[in-house]
Amino acid sequence: RALYSGGTFCTEALLAWRGLGVEAWSNAPLDPARTLADARTSREHAAVDLGDDEFTVGRPHPMIDPLPRIERLAQEATDSSVAAIVLDVVIGHGAHPDPAGALVEPIRAARAAAASQGRHLAVIAFVTGTERDPQRLSAQQATLRGAGAIVTESTTSAAQLAGRIALAAAQAPARG
Repeated sequence: RALYSGGTFCTEALLAWRGLGVEAWSNAPLDPARTLADARTSREHAAVDLGDDEFTVGRPHPMIDPLPRIERLAQEATDSSVAAIVLDVVIGHGAHPDPAGALVEPIRAARAAAASQGRHLAVIAFVTGTERDPQRLSAQQATLRGAGAIVTESTTSAAQLAGRIALAAAQAPARG
């Protein structure tokens, strides 16, 4: 699953997954036949654009207000079929003052929820920004690593890693 604050990263993930042979559902799909019936509920492999109007009308964008993503992260973590969750963290002026910091406890809680079900949950994140942004790229990356997230250098590498994890999980023998 992938929970993005914008449509561009969502589309890039869908393209990366398609390249790996992973077809996914989305509220911003490459193929209209793969449109989520309800963007608030994922199914199978899914990438969700939380910055889409259906999530932002009457409320701040998820780059500013992390609550919708935090709630969705908790929801996705309890789905026993989920092996990996991708998060984008966008920094800079106009973004949350500490987006990675806001995700620390939710990431830990998501991983703990999966562990309580006897499974491992990879939380994969990437930060878009620079050292000159107020939140500082390296500081945000370190915060995410400290929370137990796997931090990649780009949206593509995050999506590819999640896709490989999904494929490996599908090949793994069922636990019983």
